[in-house]
Amino acid sequence: MVSVVIIASTLSASILSAHINSLQDLNEEEYFEAISEYIVSNRGTPPDWGSYRDLIPDTFGLAKNDSLYPNELDSDKIGRLNPQNTFALTYTDILSAARLKNIALGISVSQLMNLAITLTSNNTLADATAYNFRVHVSQDGTPQMTYLHYYLIARNFLSDAYNNTSNDGTSIFSVEIPNPSNGTASLIVFAQASHDPRITAYAVYSFGHLSPEPSPNGAFLNLSPLNDTLYASSNSSSMTLEKGYAFSYGYQFNLTLASNTTYALPTIAETSPAVLAISGSNGSDFFIEWTAYPQIPLEVGPNFQNSESHSFSYMVTIKKTFYKLTLRFGGINQ
Repeated sequence: MVSVVIIASTLSASILSAHINSLQDLNEEEYFEAISEYIVSNRGTPPDWGSYRDLIPDTFGLAKNDSLYPNELDSDKIGRLNPQNTFALTYTDILSAARLKNIALGISVSQLMNLAITLTSNNTLADATAYNFRVHVSQDGTPQMTYLHYYLIARNFLSDAYNNTSNDGTSIFSVEIPNPSNGTASLIVFAQASHDPRITAYAVYSFGHLSPEPSPNGAFLNLSPLNDTLYASSNSSSMTLEKGYAFSYGYQFNLTLASNTTYALPTIAETSPAVLAISGSNGSDFFIEWTAYPQIPLEVGPNFQNSESHSFSYMVTIKKTFYKLTLRFGGINQ
């Protein structure tokens, strides 16, 4: 496997021009490098294509439309790459806009830190049940000392608290849920690096509170954030939506229902991803569905496992937060 890693680099205009026009005077590695740089540093056409639900771009670029900084990507363009988004581009659309013929492209975007949440035990008391959790935070396999802010949602219940991870990247804490709030419960954890708030990541752990384990996320609703609006598509005609929430590392907002299936999203100015959650009921089943904005992590196209590829990785900024973007290309078939 051929692998090239680039962090926050810039190619000359001559190489970009060569990418657009032909393979002339470029070897395969340089050609893919030029395509990668073009995708990261250009907005595509139209430049705001990510904001429109059904618009297919003429040319493919992920840069933020009005950005003044290098490697700043548009959150809605990223969202429209996520197969879980109702308004996602098809793989064919992506290849066509990127002007790739007979070349496979894989795109992945991930958080810089990994959060592993484990429910270690629980204890039911007279009026409430205590749940004990272990959270481990790492980056590239190395434990991280971080600041934590976690939220717990259940039926007619919401709580939050701050904590931190120790030198081994671990935090242990307990939350109590009133017993009448039975049904699905979701723990949302944000971790912020102690040395740089732009490195902030999240994880969600859903479990059954005095009830069976919940259905997988997305079983009741498809949630698609786009252009500061959350679109909720129901999988059942008998479903009732109850409450909407937006969470970030430092803030929690109640979402306003703009129509039967859309919510207006607040502007979150801090350096943090947002987790959007909708609670509701389907018959007697209480559920909580969630998504992130920007809708990361995501992976589209082949991952080229056990096959030859060229790989280019970038540290990028999306909504003031750092992420890792990786572009992978298969060999050229001429």
